[in-house]
Amino acid sequence: MPYSFEFIEAPADLKPYFNSLYIFRADKNGVEDWLPAYSGQLAVVTEGYATIDHGKNGTGRTGDVVLQGALLEARQFRIHGPMLMLGVSLNFRGWAALTGLPVNEAHDCFVPLEKVFAGEQLDRLKALPAAIRSGDLDEREALDALADVVRQSLRELSVRHVQVIDTTLQWLSSSLKPDIDELQDKLPYSERQVQRLVTRFFGQPPVRLIRRYRAVRAATLLSFPELSPELEAEIHEAFYDQAHMIKEIRAFTGRTPRRLEKNTETPVKEMLGPDGYSSVDLFGGSQDRQLDKKP
Repeated sequence: MPYSFEFIEAPADLKPYFNSLYIFRADKNGVEDWLPAYSGQLAVVTEGYATIDHGKNGTGRTGDVVLQGALLEARQFRIHGPMLMLGVSLNFRGWAALTGLPVNEAHDCFVPLEKVFAGEQLDRLKALPAAIRSGDLDEREALDALADVVRQSLRELSVRHVQVIDTTLQWLSSSLKPDIDELQDKLPYSERQVQRLVTRFFGQPPVRLIRRYRAVRAATLLSFPELSPELEAEIHEAFYDQAHMIKEIRAFTGRTPRRLEKNTETPVKEMLGPDGYSSVDLFGGSQDRQLDKKP
């Protein structure tokens, strides 16, 4: 396998802000693949580097420390390895509390560290790569230190903003085809305010979010070795037809359903699995019952 993810559970106090901590290893040089639409990342790279096609924002290259804004669609990357990267996968609440940056203004790009960190925490962050390379910190100790930098840098979110983020996530988790009117009913804001706030915290308005998470969840479910006929039918019914499903899954994961199923050597399946992706409950709504996730 050319690369691997090792996911580490987030500390209890940081679980509201993290998908996970992770260690990414790549043994080879020149490996190319796709990253799925995903939330923001803070990572330390101690060996090798990667380049990522950020679309209109050009090609980004990882440095020793990188703050990656959310990817709103699948993006191709290339590994110049061997490579070792230790990272924090932020969920959307975490991104808002850490950076304060609107996702619709800071997506599909590397964000300068100085826009988010300052003083002691910026110095600690910049010192981590050298400490790992010298052996002063092992990988787990470095992850603990990285998590603590985030811990010390978090800003308190307003009750209003937490309400928008959490309600939107619950709404996205409710179905493969959530009703926009239901989100509107759950939030005490005008339609225009809901559109603006959801776009700020998720990078896209509700109608686009539906497409993104429908494709992500469908891709992950279809990659399972076994799937009940009822759940498979529900997935297909969420799209206009087979061609539409393939197009949408490719746009947001970089893979077709067939390639997801057959190729296990891909970050897509690992990142979108339960260990790597916790922002939205993959098994929300009726999928829970059909997968025996609920009594």
